Amino acid sequence: MKVGKAPVNLGYVDLNPTEMMFWQYCPIKRINVDTDHVPCNLEQFNPLLDLVLEDIGISQWNASYIYMTVKTLWVSGDYIGNRPGWHTDGFGTEDLNYIWYDRAPTEFILGEFEVSDDCDGSIVDMTRIGMSTGRTFYPNKHLLKLDQHVVHRCPTDFKPGMRSFVKISVSKDEYNLEGNSINPHFGEIFSKKPRNLERNHPSSK
Repeated sequence: MKVGKAPVNLGYVDLNPTEMMFWQYCPIKRINVDTDHVPCNLEQFNPLLDLVLEDIGISQWNASYIYMTVKTLWVSGDYIGNRPGWHTDGFGTEDLNYIWYDRAPTEFILGEFEVSDDCDGSIVDMTRIGMSTGRTFYPNKHLLKLDQHVVHRCPTDFKPGMRSFVKISVSKDEYNLEGNSINPHFGEIFSKKPRNLERNHPSSK
């Protein structure tokens, strides 16, 4: 499998979150249901959702689950609020992920290279390439579109302070791992599966 594709930069979005929060893959729209329900704490990020809808179109929006991950946290030392290491989101799927951050930018590897089709094997390959190649950064407060070919990792060198990170995921799959957020509008809609110690997909099939 070839990876190393650049993310698509959808432009600057000036949001200024202040409330500390940790939402993990909260479903805000169910597949094949027209309406979405955004928890009130997350409505401040509606400008990002609007751009995602504009990008994928109403047909794909309606035919997908839409999930929101929002983390506004104090970050310090080597803790950024996400798992470390080089990876791609939605490996082996057609999932789309849109990310936004207000500081401590995500790191990317650009330039096509081959990795194993196996998820765990691909992590080994990405780590090896990451040790010997340069990193690329994109500006703060820009919405970036990622597919399974975009290799990236959490920042590894950042100053302590508040950081907001948002990810909007578009998928045909149920993100059904234990620990994922429950939308109060829906209640529990998935039967949850254990989360592995090693990096794993957001859905357990």
